[in-house]
Parts: sequence; C-alpha cells; structure tokens
Amino acid sequence: MIALAIVFGMASCQPKETKLYIATINDMHANIDNFPKLAYVLDSLRALYPDMLLFSAGDIRSGNPINDRYEVPSLPMYELMNAVGFDLSCCGNHEWDAGVRNMRELMNIAKFPFVCANATFDDSLNMPVKPYVIIERNGLKLGVIGAIQLGLSGTPDFHPKNAGGSHFRPAEEVIPEYLSLRDECNALFLLSHCGFEADVEMADKFPQFDAIFGGHTHILVDSTRLFNGVMITQAMNRIKYLTFNTFTFDNKGKMIAKESQVIPIGKVQKKNEKIQAMVDEYNNNGVFQQVVGYNDAEIDDCYECLGSFMADADLEIVGADMAFQNYGGVRIDSFSVRPIILKDLFTLDPFDNELVVFNMTGQEIVDFLKVSFITDKGPNYCSGCTYSYSVDDEGQMKDCKVKLANGKPLDLKATYKVVMNSYMASVFKFEHADPGTSSFHTSNEALIEYLKEHQHINYAGAIRVQEK
Repeated sequence: MIALAIVFGMASCQPKETKLYIATINDMHANIDNFPKLAYVLDSLRALYPDMLLFSAGDIRSGNPINDRYEVPSLPMYELMNAVGFDLSCCGNHEWDAGVRNMRELMNIAKFPFVCANATFDDSLNMPVKPYVIIERNGLKLGVIGAIQLGLSGTPDFHPKNAGGSHFRPAEEVIPEYLSLRDECNALFLLSHCGFEADVEMADKFPQFDAIFGGHTHILVDSTRLFNGVMITQAMNRIKYLTFNTFTFDNKGKMIAKESQVIPIGKVQKKNEKIQAMVDEYNNNGVFQQVVGYNDAEIDDCYECLGSFMADADLEIVGADMAFQNYGGVRIDSFSVRPIILKDLFTLDPFDNELVVFNMTGQEIVDFLKVSFITDKGPNYCSGCTYSYSVDDEGQMKDCKVKLANGKPLDLKATYKVVMNSYMASVFKFEHADPGTSSFHTSNEALIEYLKEHQHINYAGAIRVQEK
C-alpha cells in the first residue's frame, strides 16, 4: 500500500505540459479567391485548438486588381483578414505599393497590429507600426519582433516614390536592441519579411529566437527545419499553404519542443460560406471582365514568356529599339488558352509603373544588365534583342553578349533608344549619361494598347535570355 501510494504520488506530480499553437502564412498577394478555403481550414483548427494564434508575414496586397484597385486600395484583403481573425502581421515590401497614407488607413482598419522593428516613420504620419508586441496566451508570454528586407538601395523592394516619410535600417543592426525580450518572455519569435536566406543568417546570429516565421521569397518549407536551433517556416505564396506550428512548454514555462507542418489550402474542397459571400461581392465587378485579347498557346511555369510579352508591349508603345522588363515585375507564370480579360493584365502587372525612355550606348546597356542582375537577383527579360551570360563564383553576371533583333551583335559605341519601367529606372543604380524621360505611358497601358493591335498572342516558348 505504501509503495502504491508513493507511485501514485509521484505520478500526480509529473510535469504538466502546455501547448502553444500558431498558424502562419505569408505573401498572400491579394488572392481573395482562396480565402473561403483558408477560412474553412482555420475554423477546423480552432475547433480543435481554440487558443490558436494566426500571423501574417507580410505582402498582403499586390496581385489581384479586384483588391488592389478597389475604391480604398486593398480594403477587401483587410476586411477578410479581420473576418477570419488574424492576430498579427509584419510589414511586407508591397504594403507600400499604394503609398504610406493608404497603408496607414488600412492598418487603422485592421483589427490586428503590425510589427516592423527596422522601419520607422515621420511623427506626422502617426503610423500604427510597432517594433514588437508581447502576447499572453495560456499563461505564457510571447515576444514577437517584426523585420523587413532591404534591397541594395537601403529600402525594401518597392517603388521609391511610395516611401513618403518611411525610414529603414538593416534588420541585423536593429534586432539586438530588442533581444532583452528573451528574459521576460517564455518564447521569442521573429515575424520576418526578409527572405529565407536572410532568415537562415539571422538564425545563426540570433539563436535567442525560438522560431522565425518567414516570407518574401515564396518558398515552401514543408517540414520542421531547425537552423542553429531556430525553427524557420515559410508557406510559398498566394494562400497555397498554411503552416501550423506547435510549441511545447514544461510546467516552468520553458520550451521543450517545436514542430511545424504545412496544410495545402489549394487541395481543400470545403469553404466557409460567409467568407465566400464576401468574396463574391468583391468579385462582382464587370469592368475587369472585359475581353481585351486572346491567348492562343498554353503557357505553364514560364515567367520569361510573359515577361517577353510585357517587354514587347513597352517597346511598341514608345517605338524603342530595346525594352527590358525586370523579372520581379512579372507576377504570374502561367496563362491558359482563352480570352484575355482586363483582370489578367492587371494581375500580370499590378504596379502602374511609368515607362521611362533612355538613349543608351551599347556599353551602358551591358553594364545595366549586369547591375540589374545583382539588384533584382535575376536577369531582365527583353524585346528587340536577345542575350546570353554566365555567372561567376560570386553570383555576378559576366560574359554578357547581346544580339539585336536582326541578329547583329550590339555595337558598344552606338546609341540605342531603350525603355524600361520607372521602378527599374529608379532602383537599379546603373551608369547612364542620359537622365531619361517619361513616355507618359504606364506599363499597364502598354499591355492594353498592344492587344488592340495584336488581338491574338502566342508567347509559348518565347525565351530570349540564355544562361551559359
């Protein structure tokens, strides 16, 4: 009897574990059409885990004109996020796409806070962005710091015209200012829109983080992955996946286990009908259903094919010798054989960038291609020419050989009329004697005008750039 009492007494004193559940998603890019499925999955998870938190790792907007060109740009996404119960978001670079005042208006509508430790704003803006938050859940204190990527220009990847009173510092310089949160919290997380490689570097520098919930590079981390003991997640983009994270704490509030798993939203068959009704109402917009042309050949997983289409449109509307389109500005990679509607064009190119014309020497063009390859982390697509290149051990473009549309090599001393969008003209720091002039056309307008002259297009296999 005494032995049994001792056994049962010991059993009753076994440590009690506490579970923390956090669902994370990133780079939703205005895909309102997947929200009914997402909402169904969230409803199902909350039925099992009512205390679950829901975080966004940024880039809420830019990718669907129904959202991006709404009367209040991006209001549909924020209303949907409110409806499904988001708890927190960090800032993505595309949050600036309609300017800081629109960004502030939306953040004030949001029923959840925004965090970004390495972004500050002029006091006059009254921008509701915090460097971090502390959330209490299940008797635990959770510190969450926000961070955003910076390009070579020292700002996130948005058009400089939209910065308007925003200021930035590298995340790795700012994060140490907030690591004291580790001492007062049971868990410390980084909600990051810095990209997977940057997140791995920060895990190496800051093992104080228990997890980094990442975004920006649109990759899928499909299982639990630890780097220097820090778990890093990312769930591709456009609400294709949701990451479900589980953290286990002992009875003293110390984390003893962590794991993540992804849920494929696209494969879910059921929907939340209330959210579906909201989406149907947003989509009830006949303007974007106008047929503007016809696509005659299937394009699947080919950004360059559609980038070539965009470059051809730019070239034709201004009568240039060459046109260049940054690969990051091509927002879809597939196009089925069907009528092209206005929504398709604004989904392909949501940015309203002005087209800028330069008179450039052949040498300036080659130097431009090399600079933009580093800045945009990939080659430009083109019209009026083709080119080949190789990459050295440091990731820089070399051996760049450009041929004109007539097959002749680029004359390095000759001058050519070159068109590119204003994002490229502003962000890519290339040498050019001509400061450039506006064409007074946007890249969106170029696509519409191009289809008026070329009602049927076929860009399958339109590959003009070759890496040797």
